[in-house]
Amino acid sequence: MKGISSLIATVLLIAFTVSVAGIISVWLTSFIRGSTETVSEQAGSELTCSYGGISLTSLKYCGGGLSGRVDNTGNIVLGNITIQILYTNASQQKHYRNVTLDPREGHTFNVTCGSNYDTIRVITNCSSIYDTEESNKVSTSC
Repeated sequence: MKGISSLIATVLLIAFTVSVAGIISVWLTSFIRGSTETVSEQAGSELTCSYGGISLTSLKYCGGGLSGRVDNTGNIVLGNITIQILYTNASQQKHYRNVTLDPREGHTFNVTCGSNYDTIRVITNCSSIYDTEESNKVSTSC
């Protein structure tokens, strides 16, 4: 018996290589397009968030309650405002506020928390926009 001729083998090898390259190029094109869109969206969000700012002020702890004010100090609208309380025993408590703060707008809050809190943080829909205050910066006069 004879094997396949070298001409047929060469043609089959080239056809196989071209088909594999075609499949890879289709996959690579869709992968790069998806990655480019994702990076573009994230960059746009980060650029927008660079114009934002938030501040915790007038913090007071009295009788198991923590009160204060959250002020939007930036030039963009901020949402998903969350008051996060970190305790000395490494536990945490989150209070979600259903508010949207326009630029230069503020929101007063009053939440229940234990006296062993260590840090108070306000976080927003922009991951780079937050403010943190330590417990020693909180007034305890009722």
